[in-house]
This record gives sequence, structure tokens and C-alpha cells, in this order.
Amino acid sequence: MPAKPIAYFCAEYGLTHELPLYAGGLGILAGDTLKQAADDNVPLVAFGLLYRGDQMRQVISPEGWQTEENHGYDPVSMGLEHVYKNEQPLFVKVQLTDQLIWLRTWKKTLSENVVLYLLDADTDQNQPHYRSLTRQLYFGDDTYQFEQQLLLGIGSLKLLRALHLEPSVYHLNEGRPALLHWELINKIMSAEKLDYHAAREKAIQQTVYTNHTLVLAGNKQYDQKMVRQYAEPYATHLQISVDELLQPGLTQNGSFSVSDYALNASRKANGVSQLHTELSKQNWPEHQWINITNGIHLPTWQAEAVRSAQHPDEIWLKHLELKRQTEEFIKTKTGYGYDPQQLVIGWARRLAGYKRLDALFRDMERLQAIVHDAQHPVQILIAGKVHQGNEAGKEMLRTIIGLMQNELAGQVLFIPDYNMEVGQHLTRGVDIWLNTPEHGKEACGTSGMKAISNGVLQCTVADGWAAEVEISQIGWELDSEHIAESIYNTLEKQIVPAYYSQKKDDLYYPSLDWLEKMTKAIELSEQFNAKHMLDAYLEKLYK
Repeated sequence: MPAKPIAYFCAEYGLTHELPLYAGGLGILAGDTLKQAADDNVPLVAFGLLYRGDQMRQVISPEGWQTEENHGYDPVSMGLEHVYKNEQPLFVKVQLTDQLIWLRTWKKTLSENVVLYLLDADTDQNQPHYRSLTRQLYFGDDTYQFEQQLLLGIGSLKLLRALHLEPSVYHLNEGRPALLHWELINKIMSAEKLDYHAAREKAIQQTVYTNHTLVLAGNKQYDQKMVRQYAEPYATHLQISVDELLQPGLTQNGSFSVSDYALNASRKANGVSQLHTELSKQNWPEHQWINITNGIHLPTWQAEAVRSAQHPDEIWLKHLELKRQTEEFIKTKTGYGYDPQQLVIGWARRLAGYKRLDALFRDMERLQAIVHDAQHPVQILIAGKVHQGNEAGKEMLRTIIGLMQNELAGQVLFIPDYNMEVGQHLTRGVDIWLNTPEHGKEACGTSGMKAISNGVLQCTVADGWAAEVEISQIGWELDSEHIAESIYNTLEKQIVPAYYSQKKDDLYYPSLDWLEKMTKAIELSEQFNAKHMLDAYLEKLYK
């Protein structure tokens, strides 16, 4: 590893669908960043937790209820290696109140200059409760999640020191790793014989932060009384009071916010789309914000067939082949097929309330008429997971699956166990990518970028990245204030007629305007390439 690499910290990483280290868009973005750094030969060391896949697989009962099963895997067979030092397995230790937690270390090498290190509490030195702390992502009560974040933050910094790495910058990719600052300040105090205040200022100058959402669940706040128990040994070691240690993360209501702490521990922060950055400035006006719109790793998400197509007719033929491949994949996965010659709409993402999947089903009589039209039928493919603790979300999904089994049977299909592989097929093998968030809450929405890279047209609220483009050139814009009505109107009056525009040999073909939109979508995807994002990090965030 070259001297002075970027140090990148994140709670999740989406590298392949077989490695259950991710939950959603944050992890996929982190994985794409690492892949792009490897492609561009940018020295980067990343740090996270080795989740064992507990409760990671989504299972849908015949009645439509979501349950979760373990995604067991062997880390070695997935290309992970133990980290050794002096021919012995390398462990680091993290203090949790009066407990010392042992973390064994793994690594995933992406290139000579890019390595992902993962911390694993599931080792014999720890008691059963603590062994479970790294088994699954975003699970458990606040105490469990805060303990996870301490392992991630403090453990990552201790591992950095054990590896004798001196980063050029510490990048907090979202707030959960932010407690690494307690250890970073300790390191600076020890090495440079500074007091807490001087060391903290120096640590701030070395740290940057990316906020990925304004939704409350992604900006976790904890009860201060609980946090104080974990902070006390660190405050004692730094020779300050607990109040002083926690102050950068305290909110007006007295809780401890990891996002506030991350912001106050960083010299610079970025949002992940222009709109998200402007809203972040309104939420936290006292901080220095810059915008770096997210990007996707094109070699991962763009089909080679589309990349090599030269003109609209060839793009359409390649697209039809990708639709057939997606139909075969879904048939294998679910047992149900469909007609890839028909208009196919995709909706796939985490099943959070603000993403408003339920808006599609508000007027069932109208939706039935659209999908069951004898001359111009519409098929809809839906995928996504509800967080395991979200009972209201599970009830919504059960209701929707019930509609698919009855009123919408044959035309609307749910694909269970949403993961990177499902996402790759859907963002290549549908005609329309439907995106229905509450305006201002979709920080970026990278799934739409993946779709346009394959010529899949947008039917979307102008939120996140979509607010930065002229949507009419690559699809159709939805009215967020009247989302259900806007979906139905757009389908009935614009999308369906445009798709079923021409007929040759008993097969329908879309309009020339549709094909031109596909061409423009593929061209536009270059603007949202992870290479542009990484270059912006290097130029605007890390310098």
C-alpha cells in the first residue's frame, strides 16, 4: 500500500450479491467507490464490519408475509483473507463500558492499492452477546446499534495503527463510523504531546464527512444517559469530562446524534445531489457544505451489450435480449414468467414509507384497467425489503402481494430477496424505471442512474439526481404532490401509447421518440459515472 492512502469508513459495502455486507443504496455506493478507486489506481483503505448474514434473506410466505432467514456463507470461499502480523492472526480490542471486545480482522483485496478491512467480533475471546455484535446489519435495540458503531469507529482506527498506515484523509461515509474520532484524538495526543483541544482541532482538519440522507432513521439519535456509559472510559483516558467528549454530538433535545457528531468532527461535508446538498445546508447552516453528486460503477451496472450498441435500432434489439434474460432470471427465481414483448415497468429499492410504493395501488380500478388492457397490456415488476423491525411496512407489503395474487394476477409480480443480482437484472431488463419518493427525501437515488445506463427510461419525481437533468429527454416527470394521479395519467396518456406506437409482424415497437430517449439516457449515464464522483472527492473534498 502506498504512503498516505485515503482512509474510508462505512457501515456497509455492496461488492457482490453473495457477500451480505450491505442493506441498500449506501452500501452499494460504498462498494462502487472502492471498485472505481481500484480501476483508477487511487490508493484507498476501507474499513467496515464483517457481518455474518443473519436475518439478511427475505422470505415471502404464500400469504405475503415477509420473514427473514440467515444468509450463511464462508468468508474464505468469498475471497476474504485473515490478516496476520508477525505470522499471528491480527486482533484489535475495543472498550465497551467495562468489557474489552476482541475483533479479529479480515481483508478483501480489490487491487494492489485498494483493500477493504473488516472487523469481526465472532471470536472465542468474547462472550456470546458480544460475539453477536457483528453478525447482522442494522439490527437490535439502540444499545446494540451503538455498540456496533463503537466497534466500527474505534476498532477501525486501532486497526489502522496496527497496520502502520498514515492516511492523507479520514472519510466518514455517513455518520455511524464517526466515533473513530475518539481514538484519532487519542492517537494525536500521544504522538504529538498535545492536549485534548489542540488534538481535536488537528483531527478535524484531517476528516471529511458525507451525509447520505435527511431521513431521521439515517441520522440516528441516542439517549444521552445510555451513551454516557460507553463514553466514560474514553473521556477518562483523554483526561476530559464526559460532557466535553459528547458535546459535539448533543442536540437541542439532549440526545446524542451521530450525524451532528460527524459534522462537528469534520472540516468539510458533502451532500450527494444538488438538491440534497441545499437541504443539508438548511438543516445544518453552520457547516461548510459542498455538493458531489453520487455516481455508479458502470462496469458493474451497465450491460456490455448496451455499451457496445452503436445506433437506436441496435440499442432496441439489445434491450429486447436483456428483457428476455431478465424474464428467464425471474422465472427461475420465482417460478412465474411473463411476456417480455409487453411494456414492463420496474420498481425496486428498500421498502421505506417515504418511497411510496403504495401510491401505485391507491386506485385499484384504474390500475387494473391499465395492466389488463387487452390491446396494450402493462406488466410491473416489484422488489424490495422491509426492515425486519418495521411491522407497518410488512403489513403494507402483505396487502400489496395480496392484490398481485388476485386483482392484478398475471401482470404484477413481486421478486423476493432483493439484492445486487436482482437489481442488476431489473435495471437492465425493464422498459420504465418508476421512482415515487416524497420530494426532498430521496437524497440521490442511484438505482435510476443504473437504469439509464442501460437505456431504461425514467418515470420519476424530480428528486435527488433526477432534479439535475431534463427528465423529458430521458422519460417522464411525476408530480410529487399528486403522486398516484400522476402515475396513472402518465401511463395512460403518454407511456403506454408511446411504447405501443408501431406494429410490425404482430409485434409492437416503441415510437422513434422513445428510441431517442433511450439513446440520450445511455449518453447521460456517463455524467453519473463513479469516476466523476471519485475525481470530485479528490479535487473538492479531500484536498
